[in-house]
Amino acid sequence: MGRYEDSKKWSGEKGKKFGHTGRVDPYQPEEGHEASLCTSCNALYQSKRWFVDEKLARALAGTDKVKEIICPTCRKIKDKYAEGILTLTGEFFKERKEEIVTLLKNEAARVGKRSVEDRIIQMTEEGKDKLVVETTTEKLAQRLGKAVYRAYKGELNIRWAEGNKFVRVNWSR
Repeated sequence: MGRYEDSKKWSGEKGKKFGHTGRVDPYQPEEGHEASLCTSCNALYQSKRWFVDEKLARALAGTDKVKEIICPTCRKIKDKYAEGILTLTGEFFKERKEEIVTLLKNEAARVGKRSVEDRIIQMTEEGKDKLVVETTTEKLAQRLGKAVYRAYKGELNIRWAEGNKFVRVNWSR
């Protein structure tokens, strides 16, 4: 068989090839929560996905057609459950802090229009030259880091955790 052992073969089980088994998001709705409305942000859950439709949310609110719950993203924000952390540091950041924070907020708003699940939990200043941004998804932290890198260059380091459900993104200049 050459260099590979028989134990390295793919078993055929879903997710095992790439190490995705056992990875469950504790914030996803349980079975039977189809047609749900978030009481906090008015997001709707249908066909296993969250979306925003304000007109439909107003029409369905208070009726028995939807189950009123708090969506996973609002629960993550309330619990401060971050799946991505972006850290911005350096003298350049210190000089352009307001400009970079505006860029981050605009990028998060742009992403938020397409995906209800991608939101900033909080931005915490640690000293004059460091900002820590916690996000509800790992992809948003990565996207924000790449947006700052595209705009200002510098050094960007992205480190994924085992199982890809958490990421640390560090940018400095």
